[in-house]
Amino acid sequence: MTSALSSVTKSPIHMRSLILLATLCSTLAAAQKPNILFVLIDDMGAVDYAAAGSKLYDTPHIDQLAKEGVTFNHAYSSHPRCLPSRYSIFSGRIPGRDGVPGFQDRKASKHALPLERVTWGEILRDNGYSTGYIGKWHLGKDGGEPDKQGFTDSRIANAAGAPPSYFYPYHVARQGSSKEQFMLIDGEKDEYLTDRLTAEALDFIDKNKDQPFALVLAHYAVHTPIEAPEAETKAYKKKLKSMNLPIGTGRKDQDIVTVGNGSTKTLQNHPTYAAMVTSVDASLGQLRSKLAELKLDQNTLIIFTSDHGGLSTRSKDNNRELATSNLPFRCGKGWLYEGGIRVPHIVSWPGTIQPANSNTQTLGADHYPTILELTGCKLPENLAIDGISYAPALRGISTTRPPLFFHSPLGRPTQTGDHPASAIIQNQWKLFEHHISGKLELYDLSKDPGETTNLAAQEPEKLQSLHALLKANKATLGTKQRSH
Repeated sequence: MTSALSSVTKSPIHMRSLILLATLCSTLAAAQKPNILFVLIDDMGAVDYAAAGSKLYDTPHIDQLAKEGVTFNHAYSSHPRCLPSRYSIFSGRIPGRDGVPGFQDRKASKHALPLERVTWGEILRDNGYSTGYIGKWHLGKDGGEPDKQGFTDSRIANAAGAPPSYFYPYHVARQGSSKEQFMLIDGEKDEYLTDRLTAEALDFIDKNKDQPFALVLAHYAVHTPIEAPEAETKAYKKKLKSMNLPIGTGRKDQDIVTVGNGSTKTLQNHPTYAAMVTSVDASLGQLRSKLAELKLDQNTLIIFTSDHGGLSTRSKDNNRELATSNLPFRCGKGWLYEGGIRVPHIVSWPGTIQPANSNTQTLGADHYPTILELTGCKLPENLAIDGISYAPALRGISTTRPPLFFHSPLGRPTQTGDHPASAIIQNQWKLFEHHISGKLELYDLSKDPGETTNLAAQEPEKLQSLHALLKANKATLGTKQRSH
């Protein structure tokens, strides 16, 4: 078009025509609905990529996304475990508000995400989007899969929390045994699951390139079992040697230290886990290349995040394999300390949002209203959600989010080492409440993101005000909290 227009004689009439044409093109572009690519990694910590400070993990594609998009420096999952966190992402609800899915008695529904709960997938589908879901679902069993919740094209998605193996056949464990009932799917021997999911995602994009689409690619990685192709794992072993770091196995590593009743990994030195991180990074690179090839990159909103913090903590009596370190953040998956709920959160929309680092706090529930706002879809009347749109931050507008409330009523002290707890964050202040003992901890995250200094005794007024706010939020819970 540029070469043709440049050959037109630039008379006043022609110039007016060109202006009208440019205005029309601009109007059409504005009216075009953006595609949505929501990339959800499982168990990936907030510092599990190079641009976030990792010295080990090679993540050029995630780093490039961060360079070109908006990186949220204070992004939180709604819960430190997989199922409640995912419930929040797709329902827009704080999981505690509905009894914390996965922990309550399921008499009302056999699915963690009841069918009557309206997802943003359903809203986009009803507004002309082609919707797809590929990978880990974990929110419903038979009859509660993604295609029953608005994601019409559902692939390799079932109730399993993890595959028994990342290599085909996926339902057969390579390491010990597995209780997970993974769906039977066709594949080729030694096919890697992350690669298979990526191929399915590329196929979905190809088939829906001529219409607005919303695709969720929910990787099972980097969740256990910790398995990766041997070539990539060997490369990381070589890199660790060059860094003069011990090669970890996640079990009896010297960097695993005892803290309280638990043990925490303090180094990122597990080569197989590192290779898993690189596999999801490579997947992102392939997706972005496909979008560019189809000339869809300028009209595709990419949201990259994780369901909760990295697996870095276990009970001191448990020898389960640990994957990563979340330092400087405290603890990891399962805990309401920062390491358990801080997540990567990057949003890219080339040509529409400008690169930036945002200090706006975000919560997993916030993706729901943000996606609706950016696609021009309205929230149905009488549909209650808790999420707050972070779209203003994508436009460079600094905002203060209402307090973030977290509720984890059933700890796993013999597994990840955590106990029942609640927490609330208001601006830089965080209150942590232990359910069993009633102990309160107060932290100033602006000065102490590692939560090393409990200020409860030094700041009694702040402690009292935040405790009152926490109790008010707990009063809205769907079921009584459990203290054991």
